[in-house]
Formats: sequence, structure tokens, C-alpha cells
Amino acid sequence: MPSLLRRIEAVLWSPPPTDRAERKLLFKLDVVILSFTCLAYFVLALDVSNLTNAYVSGMAEDVGFKGSQLTLAGSCWTAGYLVGQWPAAIALSSNRIPVRYTFFTCMIVWSVCTLALAFVKNVQSVYGLRFVQALFEAAVFSGSHYIYGSWYKEVELGARTAIFVASANVGSLFSGVMQGAILDGLAGKNGLKAWQWLFIIDFIITVPVAFYGLIFFPDTPHTTKAFWLSAEERSLAVSRLGNKEAVKLSWPVFAKAIRNIVTDWRWYLFSALFAVSATSYEKTGVYGEMIFWLKSTGRYSLQQVNYYPSIFTTIAIVSTYVLTIVSTITGSRAIINPIMFLAVFISSVMLLVWDIGDAGHWFAYLIAGFGYAGQSTNFAWANTMCQDDDILRAVTLYSMNLFSNVWNLWYAIALWPQAQAPKFRNGQIATIATGAASLVITGAIVYLTRKYPRGPAANKDIAGQRDVEDVEEKAKAPADGGDVPVLHHS
Repeated sequence: MPSLLRRIEAVLWSPPPTDRAERKLLFKLDVVILSFTCLAYFVLALDVSNLTNAYVSGMAEDVGFKGSQLTLAGSCWTAGYLVGQWPAAIALSSNRIPVRYTFFTCMIVWSVCTLALAFVKNVQSVYGLRFVQALFEAAVFSGSHYIYGSWYKEVELGARTAIFVASANVGSLFSGVMQGAILDGLAGKNGLKAWQWLFIIDFIITVPVAFYGLIFFPDTPHTTKAFWLSAEERSLAVSRLGNKEAVKLSWPVFAKAIRNIVTDWRWYLFSALFAVSATSYEKTGVYGEMIFWLKSTGRYSLQQVNYYPSIFTTIAIVSTYVLTIVSTITGSRAIINPIMFLAVFISSVMLLVWDIGDAGHWFAYLIAGFGYAGQSTNFAWANTMCQDDDILRAVTLYSMNLFSNVWNLWYAIALWPQAQAPKFRNGQIATIATGAASLVITGAIVYLTRKYPRGPAANKDIAGQRDVEDVEEKAKAPADGGDVPVLHHS
């Protein structure tokens, strides 16, 4: 029975360490690092998605939104988010500013911006607050992936990044549920509208999470002073990932790092992959097409309009975890991209036809939930491929987010304007085209990984089976020491 449980753990989570001290360390890291990053990403997603929920719950009329101004507000958020990417990457990889201080400052500032949204009087104020809010939210998503790569082995990344990504979807899910509950219980209380209470509650939830991170978050293995880690555990945390030296960022080091980055194919292709795939695979959640369709039918109450998209979010959560496990079992992160493309291709084709009945619409929106797995698998893929260079790894992870938002800055306005809701015909066509482009980029990464592997991570097996395969191959090798094939992972 213990052996069976360990096998189940290896498939659903990660292969458990055989060393008791390492297993205890890993448990501690999961309790603190995963809990804080997931909570931080949860409240971030809550703060971001609640604007749409507030918009359809009375904010549009009270503040005076017109035409595609909601889309423009989203673009202001995107602009702030992309401006904050590289400064956050440099701050986190410099080993000069403790990570917990960076996260704490960012969370406090964005929570205050969220609170201020409850009291805006015009659309222009929304634009400004959303820009500043996003500027400070930029550190969390890619920063958390960077921290995972700093503390966890390759075989430990998959399920943990899936749980992390799922936390944002839980935030989006909770947003609709919370708005529906507020409409029932808090609307008009103390003279405030339901949509105003939504932002106030967001603020109340975010601040304690920020202080939790300030007290408990362990920074990186080389810089940690966490009181809950012993000296032996800190040393083990460094040695289990190969005793890599911490890089103190200085101008010569920075200049050399930039030269290395701009001549490395990993930075270009992983940035391009997430830029085009995120805007296509995450269409239903990002552009709110389901909530606009529900409202346009006139057959659903305001509470139902807020509640029902939670079904889509639930599918996104479950499919992200399942597909991440599939990528770990198969030993390929790349395989998830064609699966996601198939799901959103079916969705977009059905919505281009449009006259498919309510059941058809429900299916088209819900199947698109499979598109969220790339936030886990593609970032774990990049994290693994860049393990040999911490600065490259940080900049690549943040660039994936940066260029995704640069792309979306024009993409949302040009192809997904709110004025075209609920059909979004141009957006559906663009989804098919950008999804196909992401497959081409995926193929290029796989090809280059096999032909020109860079760094020790490129030759590792994601599923943790490389050592076994090497033994088997050597056993089959000719006695004269002939070449043994080397397997590379995509």
C-alpha cells in the first residue's frame, strides 16, 4: 500500500524524495510558497476580473461608460502590466531586494487602487487607476514562476504550476459568485451600490495576504532568512538544485546578461509562443464573451449572468491540472499546445456559425476552458529550459507575459472591441489564426531543443525518467562503445 500511494503521489504531484530531510523541506516549501503565491494570484485575478462583473452590475450606468470604453479600460490595465514586467524581472533576479518586500509593496499599492475604484466618478479615473493597479500587479505571475524554478526541481514544477494557475481561475470564479452574493445581501447597505462593495471586499481580502507574505515568504534559496527553515534546510535547498551560485546584479553582469539574452533563441521563441497563444487560447475568459452572451439573451437574471461563467472557470481549473499531469506523464510540455488549439478551434468555429442554439453556445464557451493549461505547461517548459542562466530565466518568464500583453494591447481593441459583443466575429477568426501560429512556434522550439540544446535543463526528462532510460540504452549499446542515442525533451 505505501508503494502504491507513492506511485499515485508521483503521478498526481511529483516523485517523493527518498531522503527524509528533503521530503520534510519540500513539505515546508509547499505549505508556505504555494499558499502565498496562490493566494496572491487569487486576489490579483479577483481584482482584475471584478471590473467586468461590476460593469454588468450597475457600474456602467453609474460611472457613465459608453461604447467600447470598457475595452479601453482593459487596455489601460494591459499597458500598466507590460510596463511593469522587466523592472520586476530585474528586481527579483538581482538578489538585492528581498522578494517578500517586492511582493508586499506591490500588493499594498494595487489593493489601494482597487479600493479607489469603488468611489470613481468618471471613466477617466477608471483608466488611471487600472494602469497603476496593473503596474504593481506585474510582479506576481511571472515572479511566482521564477520563484518556483528557484526552489523546485524540474520534476516538481508541473503540478505546482498547475495549482498556481488554477488559483487565478478560482479568483475569477469567486468574483462572479461574490458579485451575485453581494447583489443579494449588500446592495444599498450604508448607501453603497453592490458593485462598490465588490471593490471594497477585494481590498479587505488582499491586505492580509500581503502581510502574510511579508512575514513568511522565504525569498530565494541563496538569500532566505526564513525563521521556519533551519540552517541545514537552507543548505539543502541550495544543494538539491545543483549548488548554483547566486548572481549579484551589477552593471557589467547586467550588460553581459543582456548580450546573452538577445542572442539566445529561447528568449525569442518562448516570448513569441505565449504572446500569440494566450490571446487565442484564453479568449473566453479574457474577453468576457460568455458573460456578454448571457446578458444579451435577456433570459438570465443579473445573478445568473454573474454565476454561470463560474462553470467555464471550473472547467479551466480542472483541465489545467489534468493537462499538466498529461504533459508530465508523456514527458512533453509541447504536446499540450495542439490540444489547447483543438479546443479553441472548435469553440471559435461554432461561434462563427452562431445560430447553434443555447446548448451549442454553452458547449462552445465551456470547451474553451481547456485553453488555460498553457499558463502552467508553457511556463514550466520555459522555466526548465532556462535553468542554466537565472537572469535569462527571469527575463524570459517576464517577457512571455510582457509580449503577451503588448500583443493584446492592440489585439483587444482591433479584434475584440466590446461594441461587437456578443458575437465577436473578428475575434473568433483571429483566434483560429493565432492559434495556428502558436503551433508553428511550438514546432520550432521542439526542433531547436533537439538540434541545439542549451544548458543542462535541455537534456533532462520532465517526467523524471532520464536515468532509467540511460541505463536501458547503455545496456543495449554495442560492446565497442558505439554511440548511444540521446533523448531531448520538448
